Amino acid sequence: MYSARITRDRRTAFVFLCDQSGSMTERIVFQGSEMHKSEAVATIMNMAIEELANRCRREDGIRDYFDIAVAGYSGDGIRSLLCTDGTFASITELVRCNVPVKRRHILRILPGGNQLSATVDQRQWITPAASGNTPMLAALEYAEHALRQWCSARSNRLSYPPTVINITDGEASDADDEQLLHAASRIKSLSTYDGNALLFNIHLAPYTTDRADTVSLPCSEDELPNVKYASLLYNMSSVLPTQYSRMLSAADLSPKHAVCYNCPADELFNMLAIGTASSSMTL
Repeated sequence: MYSARITRDRRTAFVFLCDQSGSMTERIVFQGSEMHKSEAVATIMNMAIEELANRCRREDGIRDYFDIAVAGYSGDGIRSLLCTDGTFASITELVRCNVPVKRRHILRILPGGNQLSATVDQRQWITPAASGNTPMLAALEYAEHALRQWCSARSNRLSYPPTVINITDGEASDADDEQLLHAASRIKSLSTYDGNALLFNIHLAPYTTDRADTVSLPCSEDELPNVKYASLLYNMSSVLPTQYSRMLSAADLSPKHAVCYNCPADELFNMLAIGTASSSMTL
């Protein structure tokens, strides 16, 4: 299980759900700069898409190993944030998209603690947005519908299971806890012959949160703060296959839950890298 080789004929799929509600106008710090949460998430999502594209580059060109969907959820409803028609886009389609390029400054920490400032060109597949409420249930149902079709396609039956990554900073406005748990359970019940779909939930930290309050990939609910919403996200999330634990730590192979609570912006890209680890583990 969770060992199928990813090829052009047997792709895997990633669905990213991005909270774009009004609270995403709150300011946080990312790479040394203060900005809106929505701007930080858009920047990190663009970095993640670019990294996935880089994993598909070979001497003979782009190989389409992944189907990618990105949806935003807000007071305006659920909408695809990609530049292509349809729910999913291939890497080739994304690379060919005519999207703006933005120069951005990055701050890198070198071994020894020294800092290096650099300017890079970043393609803007995803743009920031923030308005209204938080229809998380509708977003999860969007992902369920997309993946039900994807998993049922004959070409995907032997594929590595798909992954859903939900990025949010607040509670759902369109559902109670039981409805969210049922929606998450339906996603996790979808499968290919290689295993069930994986669901990650990443809760963005407020500006003032101490990094010591961040809980990432806990083995037990006891590791989380005594907050009802933290427990909800924990129980909505998948238990990760053993190979993820091996990748993260040779010392602790305990089953980990695919949740991060109070995730600082600077850690979000790392969480997305873990969520998309299948894209490098089985190529």
